Amino acid sequence: MRISYIPVFALLASITLSIIGCTTEAWYEGMKRGAENECRQLPQGESENCLSRVNKKTYREYEKERAAENQ
Repeated sequence: MRISYIPVFALLASITLSIIGCTTEAWYEGMKRGAENECRQLPQGESENCLSRVNKKTYREYEKERAAENQ
């Protein structure tokens, strides 16, 4: 009896692609939150200025913009 590995490879490939997408979005959001936290550690006036400069785009907005730039 021979086992077909194609379904197993297809499943692993789809799981990997799902994880990569989630990981990229999580990384983006984590970096954004880290920048916001650094801004909050500054004195009040500087903190507000810093927070206004932090990227407020969602990951989807960022991806759209990045895709448009690469065309």
